[in-house]
Formats: sequence, structure tokens, C-alpha cells
Amino acid sequence: MSARIIIRTLVMATGAALLSASPVLAEDTLPSRKAGMWEIKTSMDEGRGPREQSMKLCIDAEMEANTVKASLAEHKQNCEKYEIKRDGGRTVVNMVCTFNGRHVESLTEMEGDFSKSFNIKISSTTADTRESTQQTITVKRIILQDGTYLGESCGELRGGEALAADGTKVMVQ
Repeated sequence: MSARIIIRTLVMATGAALLSASPVLAEDTLPSRKAGMWEIKTSMDEGRGPREQSMKLCIDAEMEANTVKASLAEHKQNCEKYEIKRDGGRTVVNMVCTFNGRHVESLTEMEGDFSKSFNIKISSTTADTRESTQQTITVKRIILQDGTYLGESCGELRGGEALAADGTKVMVQ
């Protein structure tokens, strides 16, 4: 798999992880992520060993509000189960949803203050059971993500932009 495809996959995973966190922010169970530059380290394993990526992500207040709004709408439309619970210092999101004909069951565990750091673990199973496929394809995925706040200045990045370790700039939002 080419480096560019891996980067794009992990960037999409980063967006998914952050969207998973957003309804929690809307429910006031965690503080909003602090505006500024974040270093995001992501490890994704779909059964063939983890793929790791590090990137810098610029978050601004508008991006945070848009992410919360989009995530709430998406989950309301696509999920038959969506539970958010506090468990000590963790927030746990348990969901059962259908996205683009794929059945997704996911457990997301989040820790941190989201102003200096956060840790997210997403364990999910996705089954493609659409009639257009000849067989059911199931993917079990574990995504681990650590976020560290680097400071107020995003440098050359704008809100929603990320810079991969290889210098590739992409929009996350």
C-alpha cells in the first residue's frame, strides 16, 4: 500500500475519531478541544498489524462547532443506538449504526481534558451486507489516538487542515 493511501486512510480515521468525540462535547461531559495546534498520533489495526501516523492538526472554534453539528446530525440519522456514559475519568460511547449500507458497531473510550491532551480508543466491527456484494465482508478495527496540545499558533495551517509527517497537507473537516 502506498504511503499516500496510508496517510489518507489515517487522516480519515483521525476525522472519525474526532467526530466520535464531538457528541460528548455537545452534551457538556467534556470541555471543547482548545483552539490551536494539536499533534495527533493515530494507530489503526484492521487485523494485519497496526499502521501508525502522526500529524499536526489546526483546530479553531468554528471547526469545533461545525464538527459537533455534523456529527450530531449524522448519528441522529444513521444510528439505532447511541449511548454516551461517564465512567470515572472516561467517557464511553456505544453505538450501532448504518453508514452507506454498512452495519457498524463501535465502542469508543475517551480520556483526558481535551484542552492539553486526550486519548481515544475505538473498537469497531463493520459488516458490508449490501445485496450488491456476493458475500458479507466484516472488518474488525482498533484505532488508538493520542492528542497533545502544542500551542495557540497554527503556523501556516488553517482550521481543519492537517500536516502529515511527510509534509502532505490535507483537510480533515
